[in-house]
Amino acid sequence: MVVRKKTIIINGQEVEVPVFDTKIIPGDEVDADTLEKLLKEEEIEKEIQEVVNKIKIVKTKYKNVVKNINYFYEVGKILQFVDKDDYFKKQRGKIWQRMARDIAPDLFLFDKEKDPQESKRYPEFMYLIAKIPKKFIDQASWDQWYEIVKFKDIYYKPKILRDILKECKYSGAGPTLRDKIKNILRGHR
Repeated sequence: MVVRKKTIIINGQEVEVPVFDTKIIPGDEVDADTLEKLLKEEEIEKEIQEVVNKIKIVKTKYKNVVKNINYFYEVGKILQFVDKDDYFKKQRGKIWQRMARDIAPDLFLFDKEKDPQESKRYPEFMYLIAKIPKKFIDQASWDQWYEIVKFKDIYYKPKILRDILKECKYSGAGPTLRDKIKNILRGHR
C-alpha cells in the first residue's frame, strides 16, 4: 500500500507524518515478502512525487481548472501511469487519495475538510476521461462526461459512445442523461 499521513503527538504537539502501511517490528526478522512490499511502496511514492510535479506544470497552462474538461483530460493522461503495473492498478484508489488529499489537493480541487474518501473522486474521473479518444472530448460538457464515464468500460465501446454523444446534444446531465445512457446500453445488447 502507498504512503499515507498519520497524526502523532510529539512533545504535546500534533504532527502529521508519512507512514507506509507495511510494518517492520523491531526484534522480528524481516522476511523477503515484507522487504518487497516496502520497496514497492517506496517505488509508488517516488512515482507519485514525479507525477505530481508533472501535473503542477500542466496546471500552470490553465487560468481556471474548475470543471475544465481539457485540464482534467490532460491530467488524466498523466495519471495513466498506474496502468503500467498490476500492483499500481490495485492500489489506484489509495494512490489517488494520497495525491489528492495529502500531497496536492489544489491540483485535484479537493477540500481537506471533506470526507477523505471523496479525495479519490476527481483523480478517478481524470483517469477515466483520459481513456476517451481526444476527438470526442469537445462533444459533451464536463458534467455530461462526469456522468458518461461512470458507466464501466464505456471508453472501449466507440459505437455506444457515439450514440451517447448524439444524445448529449439534446440533454443536460444528471439523472436524465443517466437514464438515456442506460436505454442506449440496453439497445446495444
